[in-house]
Amino acid sequence: MDRKLQNWKKFCQYYSGDLYGIWTRYSTAGEVIESWRCIRSFRPTADCHEIHHQNHYSYANGKTETKTFEPYKQPITTGLFLDKGFSWGSTKVKSGSTFFSDICLRYENSRATAIAKYDESGSLKRFTVFPEYLGHFLDAVAHGGTTKTALHRFVNVSALPPAHQISSDWQGTLQTITPDWQISPPVVTSWQPLDDLPEDYLRLHFTNGISISCPAQVESGKEFFVAVDWLVNQTVWQRGTRHYDRSGFTSFTLEVFRI
Repeated sequence: MDRKLQNWKKFCQYYSGDLYGIWTRYSTAGEVIESWRCIRSFRPTADCHEIHHQNHYSYANGKTETKTFEPYKQPITTGLFLDKGFSWGSTKVKSGSTFFSDICLRYENSRATAIAKYDESGSLKRFTVFPEYLGHFLDAVAHGGTTKTALHRFVNVSALPPAHQISSDWQGTLQTITPDWQISPPVVTSWQPLDDLPEDYLRLHFTNGISISCPAQVESGKEFFVAVDWLVNQTVWQRGTRHYDRSGFTSFTLEVFRI
């Protein structure tokens, strides 16, 4: 099958439907800016040649609104899709332009998404994080306290303990998709905690087991990555990573770990 068409079919198969989520926007200091409900509706036509997309927002002040997007038409989509995750975002760091990374991880009917946005100078501006469920809202996780130490910030920590406290024996596989939709066969990979990744990266741990690691500043011609972790439950852990080299975006990798 044509690689671009294969990518489109994964979009139809795994990421269509009505996704109910609580969206929270955080500052780079890990502080909540605002939170709202959103239903993302992806409705494919019967032949799946088009996908119609609407976002339905409900805010704390009672305001509601709907945003309608242009239909996606086979096989045009800016996202790179794998069975258990997808990503899209800026492909290059450009002076005077904003930069963002959007990574979504999937497990059965649940989704976990984290978006990092940078301003025109390449400085990290904010995060948007939202767990979602197919078909209905889940009960919101109660907000917990916030602990901040240097580059390690813990925000609304979920009830699940950190993965290394559950077990150090995570076994995983890694799969890569490139901008030209080439998907690699799964290979065995070793689990490495976010805290063991580059020390100068910002690391935040949010509610629902979602975490992110990314640089505070991105620059053209410099290698970097943005990684999103999701501790799904006590036996499943996922990580999606967007990789950039000196020329720009090179690949999206998805790691799935189990005990």
